[in-house]
Amino acid sequence: MAKFALVLAFLALLGSTQALPADEAGPRVTGGTATLLGQYPSAVIIETPYIPQNCMGTVVNRQHVLTAASCVMNPTTFVMINPFWLRVIAGDINIVPVSTRREVRQVIRSYVHPNYNRLTDGNNLAVLRVDVPFPEFHNTIEPALLNARILADNTQCVFAGWGATQNQVTAVVRPNQFVVTQPILATVSCNAANVHNNRVQQTMICAGALAQSQNAVCRGNMGGGLYCNGRLTGVLAFGMGCGVANQPGVYMDVRQYTQWIETQFTRTDNPPPGWTPPQPL
Repeated sequence: MAKFALVLAFLALLGSTQALPADEAGPRVTGGTATLLGQYPSAVIIETPYIPQNCMGTVVNRQHVLTAASCVMNPTTFVMINPFWLRVIAGDINIVPVSTRREVRQVIRSYVHPNYNRLTDGNNLAVLRVDVPFPEFHNTIEPALLNARILADNTQCVFAGWGATQNQVTAVVRPNQFVVTQPILATVSCNAANVHNNRVQQTMICAGALAQSQNAVCRGNMGGGLYCNGRLTGVLAFGMGCGVANQPGVYMDVRQYTQWIETQFTRTDNPPPGWTPPQPL
């Protein structure tokens, strides 16, 4: 219920934020195009009490959602959040008003990649299992097809999400889903000292713009999907610069994790409360 109260507060904030002078409203409002209902049927919102703008995810089969590991880890204690506190909102493009096509699910299992490294964002992936499978035939919910090909630099991809339009901790999210074009960038360019300084690993994809841009990912988009040629290609791991120069988005390369992702679908174990990846903190 607290989440729904936050939604109401969010609406009030929308009105007040629009009235602020330009120098107080926050920098670098992103662009993007509003989507149509059912245009990106695999994109979902993941509600979490530890991230003010929530996270994004992608439906990868009827009972599982792919997201970033950092979305399900407590940012203070660095242990996995109890799935009880996580919910998935699917089948809708608006936070409010609620569509009749919306389906809400409780997360019952969180499977974080065992080699996730919170310091480097390496292997920043998690598969979430929901309590009730999504409908098999649904106009606005459909599992994503996973990309299996190496993509050339400058391939035109898109990111769909509901993230904030300002790069502030207190920034509110958009009430509607939007999509921004994110071309694939050369890894060597993204690893430049003034960009991501060698943080982009071989299992990652860099996409977006090196110059200041009005089409960029912001807070609240963590874990969301990068779609190339209609297939899920990346999961946003870091680089949510909100259009700031030299801060393009960095995504986990889905094609390199397909086997691990699909293995999680049949797991029967339940990671214990307080689980954390087996690595030095």
